[in-house]
Amino acid sequence: MQLIFNRFTPGGGFSQRTGSQSRSDATVWAILALIACKMDQDAAFDAAGWLASIQIEDGRVPVLEGLGTACWPTALSVLAWKKVGGYFNQRDKAIQYLLSSSGIHFPKKNDSPTGHDTLIRGWSWIENTHSWIEPTAISILALKANGNGRHDRVLEAVRMIMDRQLPSGGWNYGNTTVFNRELLPMPEHTGQALCSLSDCAQTPEVQKSIDYLKNQLSMLYTPLSLCWCLFGLCAWSVNDLDARDRVLKCLSLQEKFGGYDTTLLAQLLIAYYANGDLLGILTS
Repeated sequence: MQLIFNRFTPGGGFSQRTGSQSRSDATVWAILALIACKMDQDAAFDAAGWLASIQIEDGRVPVLEGLGTACWPTALSVLAWKKVGGYFNQRDKAIQYLLSSSGIHFPKKNDSPTGHDTLIRGWSWIENTHSWIEPTAISILALKANGNGRHDRVLEAVRMIMDRQLPSGGWNYGNTTVFNRELLPMPEHTGQALCSLSDCAQTPEVQKSIDYLKNQLSMLYTPLSLCWCLFGLCAWSVNDLDARDRVLKCLSLQEKFGGYDTTLLAQLLIAYYANGDLLGILTS
């Protein structure tokens, strides 16, 4: 946790690496880690204030101050403000932005190389681009945590996630087939999708994806894949994951491969202290 504190910037946010610029994604994950570890709630509240200071008038929160087109951390910021309490106006504006925005969607042509339904709306990484799994999954989580789980936009986004599930199980960044060839799943995107679908889908609908993650778990040593694998499996009540031992092993690999950035360290700390239960942190 001390390494994350070392990345607290004079402006009040957190950077991904010591000495670099504050980022909203790093700041949100640092806030959630502070809360999961039950450490320095005042620092978490102050960091949430930095998020509020860079929020744009229409409600979006850019990844870097002044970079308004890259607004995917808006949903993350909603989660942070929900957890620390307060910042009600900022949270409401961000929620309204999410409910009124989406990625670019268009009718699918008969000769389209992609297999997914291009009309079903989710959320995008960057303004005026297509919707993908991670920003859509995080937006669903944020809106559900704030009581909007039955809103039409959320229900449509859930349909988008389900439409992007690979026929053999799992998800990748957001394509299913290209030129009739099924693409490979990725653990991190599968975990993100499964987290967002908790209480929104039936187990048989996602069983192949759960099985895919269970089979991947023993082979995952990198923080992004490991954490989202744990988060996704916990969201569907898969037990006996040895989450803490796996996290400690992953942390030890920094001695060989170098230190992790703030987002990854924070996710590992959440996985450790919450025993893999991200949803428990977000909804408690």
